[in-house]
Amino acid sequence: MTEPKRRRPPLDQLRTFLVVYRAGSFSDAARRLNVSQPTVTNHVASLEKWFGNELFIRDITGVTPTVHAQQIAGMIADQIDYIDRFFGNEESVESALREVRIGGPRELILTVVIPALAADAGRLPKLNFAMAPSRDLLDDLRAGRLDLAVSTIRPRDPELVGWPLIDEGFWMVAPPSLKIPGDSISRLSTLPIVAYNRDLAVIRRFWNSVFNAEPAFDPDLVVADLLAVKQAVLDGFGMSVLPSYLVYEEVASGALVRVAETAEPPINTVFLVAQRPAFASRSMIEGMAKLLLKRVNEFGSRIDPSTSGS
Repeated sequence: MTEPKRRRPPLDQLRTFLVVYRAGSFSDAARRLNVSQPTVTNHVASLEKWFGNELFIRDITGVTPTVHAQQIAGMIADQIDYIDRFFGNEESVESALREVRIGGPRELILTVVIPALAADAGRLPKLNFAMAPSRDLLDDLRAGRLDLAVSTIRPRDPELVGWPLIDEGFWMVAPPSLKIPGDSISRLSTLPIVAYNRDLAVIRRFWNSVFNAEPAFDPDLVVADLLAVKQAVLDGFGMSVLPSYLVYEEVASGALVRVAETAEPPINTVFLVAQRPAFASRSMIEGMAKLLLKRVNEFGSRIDPSTSGS
């Protein structure tokens, strides 16, 4: 005798699950759904019982989706959204439209990603940009808080898939007013230095690659924002090492000059990263990833041929 089929989870429970997944908390999901928080809790508990797996890890800041929840969201998200759009009124259609959540370092989002997409304005899905260090972004991607991440770190997690997006070359630049006493290490080390941090992470990479030496100096100005580092150099505070895409126009116009210029500056490959289950099952993420790869490559080729991705 065959066992009776289990009753499928109700659509409202699946919708609640998806809103919790996207909101990152039960309280925010309840507010978006206009229901009580106990209703959200009960819906999620019923689904966890049905699937036989925990779907969210609760903590003081909200909830983090489990791997099982990530897989479920990847399989049902587009379908739930299509149903809501088909049956919804104009207001609910607008709220149900999918947005693509993209994270990346501030300087890359502001000076590369958004300008690269400018020609597509008006034809894109709703975009929600988050700006954070790459390590935090990959954590957010694993937790389902992002759909795509622009990362300066190569993804190693088998649950993530990444594609080369752009190569950031590193140039040492200075204001024209700064007198450069030759390109020797000892002379350059006497100049005022603007740095992203006291560890001289970006400057050290240039020093190691170009001079085969460690930087033996302390920075004169530290500011934890590459766009602010660039502005400080433009304002005459000293020289620094910055990604070529960030200073290419200023070097071309003469607002900045390159120091210790080399034909092969150190480079770092920036990756576009997605979660494998979501990318495989959600067509909007796949389409946005393909568009980003194409547009950023085109944009990189225009501003600096050496930075276009492979």
